[in-house]
This record gives sequence, structure tokens and C-alpha cells, in this order.
Amino acid sequence: MADERWDTGIDYDDRPSGGSSPFRNAIRRVFGDGENPLTWGFPLYSAWGIQVKMHLALAVFIAARLIWSLDPDNIGFGLMVPMLVALFVLVLAHEYGHCIACRWTGGEADEIMLWPLGGLASCRPPEHWKDDLVTTVGGPAVNALLLAPLGLAVYFTTWSTSAVLINPLDPGYYLGMTEITSSWVKLWIWSFYYMNLVLLLFNTLVPMFPMDAGRVLQALLWRRQGRDKSLYTAATVGLAVAVALAVVGMIFETLTLVLVALFCGLTCYTERRRLRLLATGWDGVMAPPGMGPETPPDPELARIERESEAQAELDRILAKISTEGLAALSGAERRTLKRATRRGREA
Repeated sequence: MADERWDTGIDYDDRPSGGSSPFRNAIRRVFGDGENPLTWGFPLYSAWGIQVKMHLALAVFIAARLIWSLDPDNIGFGLMVPMLVALFVLVLAHEYGHCIACRWTGGEADEIMLWPLGGLASCRPPEHWKDDLVTTVGGPAVNALLLAPLGLAVYFTTWSTSAVLINPLDPGYYLGMTEITSSWVKLWIWSFYYMNLVLLLFNTLVPMFPMDAGRVLQALLWRRQGRDKSLYTAATVGLAVAVALAVVGMIFETLTLVLVALFCGLTCYTERRRLRLLATGWDGVMAPPGMGPETPPDPELARIERESEAQAELDRILAKISTEGLAALSGAERRTLKRATRRGREA
């Protein structure tokens, strides 16, 4: 089966093709197929069977914020660095939360793409709305768990409620408070608290892809509308929210909101376009010209196909064990074998 991006359902393969020049291979590793902006990233490392990449947007964001901080009228390089380090660490923790939740449901997770307000975890939970919802909630759950301890740490180091009850859209105001900047310890703790709060709020209150609130909306709609139609509906809602967020950002002259709106709007547009091209023929969704609606798939036939594919994969794993031994199995293959064993015991 094709590897499916959990955040948008877009299939991709970023392996360099043979015969390409090193430069073209490097470009392909960063931009993938070029059409899906969610795949534009630099590989960083792999651990626990998960490859971690940095999205191009995060690299640009970090560089832009560092350059911006050098202006004498802005907060300064020394204040910006703790904020960016906190952003990187917390986004990574957020995405590992998605991966852990996905594997807890019995699914697979093998890639994390870091970007400024969360990330894009390549997770494949079982195809059920509850498992998708659990996988989605796993990310912001990490930020929610960190909120109280970080808030208490800020309070007990600054003894200031103003440093805890903050406006997330105006960090510059708080970085001018001596209660926060009087020592490096206070500054670093507050930076982690602030960034954690921003990640939690954006991912739970803004319903657009690839924000977690958009994924939660889609999972809840999936229960009644089915997977693909719920994706289309959530992407449509996300486009409307992106337009509204961009307007708010321009009114209040907040560049961050405008950039978030543009990126999320592009993501929602890409998802809508992909789903329209599938032309599955739901009510209220017009197929592209020349592509009429297809007959809805038979649920029983789809179930048989899934079981056949699962059995074929299990046979392949068992054959690998017989020829190479159990130690040769990858983490994903071990989890597949474990799930099959558990289903056999329950049958």
C-alpha cells in the first residue's frame, strides 16, 4: 500500500531516483514532488524508527526572526535565541506525542516534519475516526501536560502573575519586563512557557489544516460523513478560517497571523484540490470536468481487500523470519506481527 500522509492523506515518495545529479537529488529531498508544500523539509536525524525533518517554513522562520532581532528597535538576539530553542524543542515533543498516540492505537508512525506552529507527523492509525482522533489529540496533550508545570515555574521564579497571564500575540511586551529578563534562568523558563502556550492555543483553537483543531474537526465529521467527505468539509472550513485569520492579522498588523493564514490556506486548498481530483462523487461535491462520479465502494469488498493485504504482509514477514531470523525485522514489521498475534488470540 502507498505510504499515506496522516495530515492530508497525500501520497508521496521522497526517495531520489537513479541517474539524477547530486544537486537534483538534494533538491528532491527538500521539496519532494514539488506539488505538496507539506513535504518541503530538510532531514535532521532518525530515532525509534522515526525520521525527523525540519520544514522549509521553520528554517525560514528561524532565520527571519534572528535577522529581525538584530534591529536595535527589536527585542535583541539574546532574547530571541531562547524563544527559538524553546519552539524547536516543544514542536518536537508535540510531534512525538502524535507518534506515541498513533502507535498506542495500533498504527504506525515513521516521520516527523517540524514547522513553526506544530508539525506534520506521518502517522497511519487504524482507519477509524476514533483512532484518528486519539492520534490528533496526542500532540496538544503534550503541551497541555506541560502548561501547568511551566506556568508554576514561571510564577515561582518571577513572583509575577503578569508573567503567567499573558497575551500570546505580544511577546515583546513581556520580554521588556525585568521580572523575566533579570536572569537567564527566568528568561529560558518563560520562553518555554510562552512557546508552549502559543502552540497549545493555535493547535486547539484554529480549525484549519494542518492545525490539530482542523484534524479534530475532520475526525468528528468522519463519524457521520465518511473519511474523504469529512476531509473535504474540514478543508473548506479551514479555507474560510484562513481568510478570516489573514484579515485579522492585517487589521492588527500581526505578520505572524498573516503568514500562518497563508500557509494553512495553501494546505487546505491543496487538500481540496486533491479530493476533487479523486472524483468520488459525494453529494454536493462536483467532480472536475470530464470526470464523472464513480460508484461508491462496497464496504464488504473493501474489508476483504484490507484483510487480503494484511494477510499478504503477514506472510511476507513470516517468510522473512524463516530466512533471516526475528532480529532482521524492522520496528514496523514487529508491530505488524504483534497486532496479528493479538488478533489471532482474540479470534
